[in-house]
Amino acid sequence: MRRHLLAIGALSLATGAVGFLSTSLLPRPSSKLAGSRWHHDLCRMCAPSADAQEGVGASQAFTREGWMKATAAAAALGVGIAVSPGSSTAADGGAPKGLPASGYFVQHAVFKVPDMDEEVKFFTEGLGMKVVRQREVNGARNVFVAYGDESLQSKDGGYFSLELVYDPKAPPGYSTGGPFQYLGLTLSSTLATIAYKVDAAGGTVVPHWFGTKDFVEATSPSGTTVRVKEGKRRDPFSVVGFGTQFPDKATAYFHNVLGMKEQDAGLLKVLGPLAGDALRLSGYDKGGVSVALNPVDSKIFEGGTFRKLAVLTKDTKALADKVSASGGAKKTGGGDVLFAGEVPGIGTKVANTIDFEGRGVVFVDYDDFEGEMTPPSSEQEES
Repeated sequence: MRRHLLAIGALSLATGAVGFLSTSLLPRPSSKLAGSRWHHDLCRMCAPSADAQEGVGASQAFTREGWMKATAAAAALGVGIAVSPGSSTAADGGAPKGLPASGYFVQHAVFKVPDMDEEVKFFTEGLGMKVVRQREVNGARNVFVAYGDESLQSKDGGYFSLELVYDPKAPPGYSTGGPFQYLGLTLSSTLATIAYKVDAAGGTVVPHWFGTKDFVEATSPSGTTVRVKEGKRRDPFSVVGFGTQFPDKATAYFHNVLGMKEQDAGLLKVLGPLAGDALRLSGYDKGGVSVALNPVDSKIFEGGTFRKLAVLTKDTKALADKVSASGGAKKTGGGDVLFAGEVPGIGTKVANTIDFEGRGVVFVDYDDFEGEMTPPSSEQEES
């Protein structure tokens, strides 16, 4: 056994060196498209066998030659070598039933997309999510994707979702700027397999120098950045990362005004790269989606494909009052209420807010939200 372990270690170092030299000698991609092509051949080497695609673990399904190629490709991609599947497990406190003890639940994030089909393919085929519901509001098409049912009353509890919005009346051109930085996911697949699937689904794997990152970073067709680390978690969604020029004041706003609290330091260690450069994580309950406020040097400008983070609560008016009393979004550390009341065409009570650096958070009435939920169709269940 010891000889086998030593042999594997030596092989990993050798293939890692090959990957490092390859990335050093290969020309750097000059555009997003070139980057995708540059990584395509590498990602093809890490493709799981037919057995793996049918549900057998990729690490078990690789042939000897395929394993060696995958290891070298992983090094070239900067996603690490000989990673043990499921080596990191986040204790997320189990499935929530109804609103958690805090009275809040981070439920979904909203993104504008220029091409709905491309974006849905990226999140479903590339990252394993499924379409859980769809609707049209004022001519805009809304598609929700998640890893499970959204309703907190469902058998397995509620799952965080992404609301993808395509509005044909919106002006062309989508900026990827703004305060939003990335979505953090924890998946049980090997990093090489994740990189392959993301690339095949139309995403772009972001290159990193050998040994500098222990996660896969990719961008969707619309430019949304996703970071994926290997591990086990009931709901893979772990973190929403934002940039801030004022970490202390931004944290105070999320805690004192929006009602979040600092998460246990152990979670910061468990999530590792998904926490970014944040010194602390903010959230409502253990096991829910956390917010990472990452320090940046330059001023944050409004805009981008990210629109807002949705939080369920029983009293949207109380949150609107707290935001109104914070001093306004023009004041560093304050926020504004953009809208409070029933959403036209839906009837759900909300308090739509924005803070001093353009981070949108909409508080949604929990009972009204559950009223929107309908049993999934057979077509959705099969997807």
